[in-house]
Formats: sequence, structure tokens, C-alpha cells
Amino acid sequence: MNLKASQIFKAFHARGVLDEMTGPDADIARFDPVEKGTSSSLVFVDNADFVDKAIETSPAAVVIPIKLRESFASLPSTAILTSRNVRLAQALIRQVYDDHALRDVEWPAIHPAATVHESASVGADVVLGPGVVVGRNVTIGKGSIIKANTVLEQDVVIGEDCVLHPGVVVAHACEVGNRVILKSGCVIGMEGFGFAQDEKGRSYRIPQNGKVVIEDDVLMGSQCNVDRATWGETRIRAGAKFDALCHIGHNADIGEDCIIVAQTGVAGSSSLGKRVVISGQCAITDHVSIADDVTLVQRAGVINDVNEPGVYAGTPIQPVKDYFRNAAVAHKLVELRKQVRQLEKQVAAMGQQE
Repeated sequence: MNLKASQIFKAFHARGVLDEMTGPDADIARFDPVEKGTSSSLVFVDNADFVDKAIETSPAAVVIPIKLRESFASLPSTAILTSRNVRLAQALIRQVYDDHALRDVEWPAIHPAATVHESASVGADVVLGPGVVVGRNVTIGKGSIIKANTVLEQDVVIGEDCVLHPGVVVAHACEVGNRVILKSGCVIGMEGFGFAQDEKGRSYRIPQNGKVVIEDDVLMGSQCNVDRATWGETRIRAGAKFDALCHIGHNADIGEDCIIVAQTGVAGSSSLGKRVVISGQCAITDHVSIADDVTLVQRAGVINDVNEPGVYAGTPIQPVKDYFRNAAVAHKLVELRKQVRQLEKQVAAMGQQE
């Protein structure tokens, strides 16, 4: 890497990510955490707790909020780049200059061990790793990277500039938008959990003939599972981000820019609004609706519609302030029970005295 601070500033000032640059036009050879910065590093400092460590290492360049600019006045050889959102600046700048080179593979772009059906349409600059299977009438948009042992069944559509990591399965007729990242082990479009029982309690599979549609800029962590719809579609809307080990049931609708953390389950036919944030190990039952800008924490269990934005916790859910008040009382239930029994004995003794 051989960059000038002015190159980074010019590119990201135009995007509204960096605001100002002061100091020398330093040479940047690497990106480092604050603790390991060197005279050739660019580092990111988003709060005052890391200022002293950054000054100690005298990096080539630093990205900081404007409120910290005076703290770095003692570093005349450091380029100072300011941003209103340092964490966002780190994400966007490092995506361009400091990300893993997914195209740097050790074999031809289309590996000889990839199996591609003659009817498939594979766009320009697509990478297909060893063991990839591309089925009948599959379409893969330009620039997408399909890594080892991934399976795209018949009639699947993959958009442009997607990355499907090793061992992903996209089942028949499902659709994936542009710039989607599916990490290893994701399974998109297997049958949902639908059964009918007879009078003896034996279960019979109900065919699931819908599909899954994943819109643009979605990311799914390893081992996520999205069930295909019984009828129609299960839809993951643009910008949604999933941690590992999440399960989305058939005909669910996940809103734009939702964030869903590990081991969360959303049951069939439930819908999430925009920007819903769900922390780890939460559960949403079937056929419920959650409004925009809801946050679920503390292993929340949703069994009814949530109609108002806010932070909720517990099972069944309640506003988070109420949850913590009630939880504090719950920890004292044994003590309260003892006190009640003691009072009952005292009342009984008073009655005998009368």
C-alpha cells in the first residue's frame, strides 16, 4: 500500500465522510489499531480515551472527530482528517483500501471443478470457486464471487457484486439482489416448517412452493437460514444485516436496515418494520407485526403486535424501564415471601390474643 493522505481525503470528502484535512500530506503504508500505530500508519480515534495512545505512536495520519483536533496539535508530522462519524469513516475507507482481496484466488476465475449448466448466464468478472454448482437457468450478475462448494439451484438469480462464501446453498427460484454478502453455511430457500396432522397425530409435509427474495445490500452471517414461502415470498428488504445463526420462517418480511443478532428466530408470516434492532437470542412468534424503529433486548419474546417505536425486553415484552424495575423486584421474591409469611404469623398471633 502506498497512499497519500490527500488521496483519501479527496475521495471521501466528496462522499461527505471526511470534513477537513490539516497538517502534512503524509505517506500512508498501512492501517492499524491505535495501540499498534507507527509513523507509516493511518489510525482512527473516535473518543478521548485513545488520544494519549495515538499521540504516543505518532501515526502518519489520524481520523478524528473535530472536537479532538486540538488534542493532536502537538503532532506536526501527522495528517489530521476530521469526520462527523469516525466509525462510519473507518468502515467506508477500509472497505476501499484495507479489505480482504476476495478476487485474489489461487486458480482460474472459473475453477475447472465448478459445474455450470449450459443454460446458465454468468456475467463478466464472475469468480466461481472449486466445487461450485450452478444449475439450470441460473443468472449471476457481473462481478459476483461464488466461493467453494456453493450450490445455486435451478432458476436462481444472483445480482451484481455479490459475495457468497463457501458452502452457501440458494435453493430453486430464489432471488438475491446486488452487493449481497452471504457467509459460510447460509441456506436460502429450503422448505419452511409446514405440516398437517391426521387424527393419530402423524404429520404430513405441506409443499412450500414460494420463494425467498433478498434485496440489495443485505449481509447474512454464517449459518443463517431463511425458509422459502408456502405461497408467494419470504422477503428480506434492502440493507438488513444479520449476525450468525439467525432463522427466518416462511413468508416473513424483514424491513429495510434491520439489524438481527445471533440466535434470533422470526417465525412464519411475521413482519418487521424499518430499522428494527434485535439483540441475541430473541424470539418472535408467527403472524405478528413490529413497527419501525423498535429495539428488542434481554432475550425478548414477542407474542403480540408491537405498534409503537421504543426499546422492549422480557417475555412477554414490556418497555425496557418497566422490565428492569420488575426484574429488580423478582430477584427479591424469596425475601419478600419470607416477609409475607412472617407477617401472616404475626397477624394470626394477634387474632389468637383477641
